[in-house]
Amino acid sequence: MSYPPYGSGPGGNQPQPNNPYQSGFPPQGQPPQQQPANPYNSGPATPPSPYGGQPAYGGQSPYGGQPPYGGGQPPFGGGPGIPGGPGGPGGSDGPGGGGPRRSRKKLLITVGVVLVVLAGGGAVAMAVGSGNAVHTSAAGGSSWSPPSWATKQNDIGAADPKTKVQGTVWLAKKDPNSLAEYAESVATPGSPDYHKYLTPAQFASQFTNAPDASSAVAGWVQQAGMTIVSQDDQSIVVSTTLGEVENILKVQVDKYKHDGRVDIAPTTQPQYPSDVGQYVASVTGLTTSSPVFGGFPDKAAPAPKKKGKVVAASPGKYAPASASGFSTQYCSVYWGQKHWNDAPPGPGGSLPMENCGYTPDQLRHAYGVAQSGLTGKGVTVAVVDAYASPTIVQDLARYNQEMGLPQFAPGQFSQVAPNGGFNLDTNPSDVQEWAGEESMDIEAIHTMAPAAKIVYYGTPSSSDSDFDTALEAIVAKHTADIVSCSWGSPEAGSAEEEFQARTQIFEQGAAEGIGFNFSAGDNGDYTVPARGSSDPNDVQPSPAVDFPTSDPFVTSVGGTSLGIGANGNYLWESGWGDVSHTLAGSSWGSTPGFGGGGGGGNSKIFPQPVYQKGVVPDSLTTTATGTANREVPDISMDGDGYTGILEGETLNGTISVDPNASGSGATFSESGGQYTYYQDGGTSLAAPLFSGVEALAQQAAGGVAVGFANPVLYKLNGTSALHDIQGPPARLGYEPAQETWDQSQTPVMIQMDADTSLKATPGYDDITGKGSPAPGFLTWFKDHPNG
Repeated sequence: MSYPPYGSGPGGNQPQPNNPYQSGFPPQGQPPQQQPANPYNSGPATPPSPYGGQPAYGGQSPYGGQPPYGGGQPPFGGGPGIPGGPGGPGGSDGPGGGGPRRSRKKLLITVGVVLVVLAGGGAVAMAVGSGNAVHTSAAGGSSWSPPSWATKQNDIGAADPKTKVQGTVWLAKKDPNSLAEYAESVATPGSPDYHKYLTPAQFASQFTNAPDASSAVAGWVQQAGMTIVSQDDQSIVVSTTLGEVENILKVQVDKYKHDGRVDIAPTTQPQYPSDVGQYVASVTGLTTSSPVFGGFPDKAAPAPKKKGKVVAASPGKYAPASASGFSTQYCSVYWGQKHWNDAPPGPGGSLPMENCGYTPDQLRHAYGVAQSGLTGKGVTVAVVDAYASPTIVQDLARYNQEMGLPQFAPGQFSQVAPNGGFNLDTNPSDVQEWAGEESMDIEAIHTMAPAAKIVYYGTPSSSDSDFDTALEAIVAKHTADIVSCSWGSPEAGSAEEEFQARTQIFEQGAAEGIGFNFSAGDNGDYTVPARGSSDPNDVQPSPAVDFPTSDPFVTSVGGTSLGIGANGNYLWESGWGDVSHTLAGSSWGSTPGFGGGGGGGNSKIFPQPVYQKGVVPDSLTTTATGTANREVPDISMDGDGYTGILEGETLNGTISVDPNASGSGATFSESGGQYTYYQDGGTSLAAPLFSGVEALAQQAAGGVAVGFANPVLYKLNGTSALHDIQGPPARLGYEPAQETWDQSQTPVMIQMDADTSLKATPGYDDITGKGSPAPGFLTWFKDHPNG
């Protein structure tokens, strides 16, 4: 299955000013820099990897040494020169600095063995079933259930057996129960295994199945006529046709028409031969779920037709620099700075004008990062998104200069691209969409941890299999200490096999001291569609949570709304959940529209982990199935697009998908774009912000990796290390709303902390988890390096 990113930058080539809940994703091209040092250099050599055949993925160049990624040609090489020309058309076109807000696109994630349907050279990811974890038996076959939409009523006949597919066979671990136990034990303070992280070589020796497992499975797929694309001791990527898949797994794959699209899924349970069944954990890809992009029209709104007067307080200490070309005429540079003198009052009185977007200085001071003196030096953070921005190098250089952040030192920022290039049939608009996500992810991490190394993994497509390959590449070589991911989809739309495949990766990461941070989603509890959304996956029949964020070995990062004062001071924080009220005459309309909110709630797949017991209220843990299950999120940070970050990237250019030298893959280039600032948010902002803070915590602990953070986070329950977010800002005397306007220039009131069924309460809650990092968070890690 393929996905769009959670709430990030402007989607497509046109800025979207009125919707802060947008998604855009990955960047690409980065100057050729040496792969960040691997803190665990004793990792074993691995078979050919799609991310570069040399150790650390391509030796000296993060792109495998091949042009166009290993050379010194712009935009992929050379130094971080700052492009000339004026700043983008930022402020005059509307609120939030007039900066465009991209239309949010939903990332559809599937779980399991991933087979990717290749249509005209492109990829549409496939998934299998939904339900509990899959365990393949030696007798062949696995526990399995079809997706909820694969019903007799929706079945429209057999899928074309000539359809080309690519998928992954995931190899079972030697002792999966012992692996799960060790992954939890090594991350739990007080455990005899605490912080006894394994190198990749030690992990392979202790948990990887016998060498004959890989060869036995390889022989099986080759005998069946499948072509092996890549192979290591964790998985085997294969290329074949749907007919061969049906023959080898003894299934029939049919087409199903549902929710305005057609997908495929098997009608019966896949079967594996008894001589290889014991070695197969899962096979992903027998089910597709076509990506559907929803959101708002990509059209910039003109300046508001207001006849009133803008009333403003002091400009504040950390306003955006005038040299950036960003106008703050119709937005507040800090919470409550401006309002219209003729605006109807909000729920609590005078209604503030929408924020422009917080600067790095504001976010660093509000969360106590600037005062700590920590920079993240010595820590490596990986980001995994789809594709790559052709302008990321110059965009980051300009952002750092104009936002007062240090420029990246040589080798501090690198990008890892697939050796074969990106998919030739990639839609240029998808590249722009993910470019916004990449920009925001890297800017947010660099904001919080300006000296941390950042390694960007750009996948060739937005399919499950490609994301899985990138995640596996990180744990196979331990190329990062922290991994930040801003994508996901509802558990019900995910395949069973993907749950097992990804959990194995996350468990290996925990055993090696690598932490995975996933955004919790931007649709609240999924019971109400976000304003303007056309994606049927945005609404589920009952409250739902996303995967992979619901995996017990992942830190789920939720979203908040954040008020920052004139001096960068932390004023208030509430759960992110916005509703909009359009002006009707002289008052705000009584019928609200859901504007997006942080994801959270009870998993229907994963049981409650030990670290949540006694902290998460019983009333929350049993809502999905009647038994105690995993609750998300674990922690939260700023994610509301109306109180989000001021992001900068090149927009409105023409993106070209260019065949590479071999002709088998593609590179990206962009011409005619303009550098632009806009306010952006989503939990895909919260996840990289927290990843940056976690890098500081590792530095504070003397370089000891935090690793899988959840057992420690729940140990901090009730301490000064976390802000206990308890409800709307009105409880602290602040107006819980602000004013913006829609595409027709009609004023709109955005009311905060109104997220479907999810509410912030004292203690743990299902919208902010344990709260957000307070200044004491970093102090705690300094004082407790060993838990």
